[in-house]
Amino acid sequence: MPSLEHAISMAPVKFAPIDHATSGNNSIVAASAGKKIRVLCFGFVSAGTVTARFESAADGTALTGQMTMAVNTGFSSPFSPVGLFETVAGDALNLELSAGVSVDGFLVYQLV
Repeated sequence: MPSLEHAISMAPVKFAPIDHATSGNNSIVAASAGKKIRVLCFGFVSAGTVTARFESAADGTALTGQMTMAVNTGFSSPFSPVGLFETVAGDALNLELSAGVSVDGFLVYQLV
């Protein structure tokens, strides 16, 4: 089993805004050829009732379960140096919303 030091990527840390209000697929981080998008932490709040989940590519593999939010509620994660989840190599990171409700926040990630 690899050590924790081995599991922690030395790739640069990057930041992306979450600012979407479209039902269905919303691209958060564009695909990068041959690279996975490893999410280190995130946070967002919703202006109305909606469910959200992260996916690898639009209509792709679910990376999280559905997170249900009511008006002015949200989710945040602690920072994880080994990552919370990651896309398939070469896929974009997508946020799927169940309704056209404004969801705003941030994402911290690495390309690995």
